This record gives sequence, structure tokens and C-alpha cells, in this order.
Amino acid sequence: MSPRFATLLVAGLALMPLACRGDKVRLPTFAVTGKVTVDGKPAENATVVFHPTGASGQDAVKPRGKVGADGSFTLTTYDGNDGAPAGSYRVTVELWLAGARSDDPPANRLSPKLASPETSHLTANVLAAPTTLEPFALKR
Repeated sequence: MSPRFATLLVAGLALMPLACRGDKVRLPTFAVTGKVTVDGKPAENATVVFHPTGASGQDAVKPRGKVGADGSFTLTTYDGNDGAPAGSYRVTVELWLAGARSDDPPANRLSPKLASPETSHLTANVLAAPTTLEPFALKR
């Protein structure tokens, strides 16, 4: 065996555990911002989740964001505000708030239809570039 071949063989064997770890592939992400209003007012504290169309199961990445006081959100997939993979999505929105009394359990203040990707009418397309989405204008 030549010394060069032996070096390549040892290097290949050393890298094999990294290749066989079974880690999920991290898809490239692109900055995504948007806005959510309910009856014309910012949907502060709502959670938006992007469900990729054509992908399902536990391994499907689901970018998400929290709506701020001005109604805006920024998506996160892996790390804080890293955006979302390019593609087509069904979007769900939930707004869980406590009741008027301290013993009232939190409740979703939006239509239950918006909480499921199967029944939500909201969609979005993320480009392979920074994307600013059209506002989601919801009604109660």
C-alpha cells in the first residue's frame, strides 16, 4: 500500500463517524419578515408558524415567529431570526391570551381554523433571498 493511499484511507476512516451521525441536514435560510393584524390592529403576541407544502412528518422544518407590538414578526427556523428555507408554505396563526379573571385559562383568541395548516387559508412564498411578506389581515 502506498503512503499516499494509506493517508487517504486513514483520513476517510476518521471522517466516517461525522458522515454517519444521522444529523438532519440544515437547509439554507433567508430572512423573512411580515405583519399580522386582527380587525386592523396589531396581533401582538400571536405566534405564526410556516408549514412547508409537500413536506410532512417530524423532520419537516416549521419556521415560526412571535408578533410584536407593531404587528411585525421575523421568522426563525434553527437559530434566532435566521429566516426560513425558500419554498411554499401554509401559515397558521394563534393568539393565546389569559382570560379576564386570574383563574381563567389561556384561550386562543383567533378562529380555530387559523390554527391548523389543513384549514388555514393563509399561504406564503419565501424566496431564495430576503423576503418581506404581504401583511396577513385577519378578522375575528
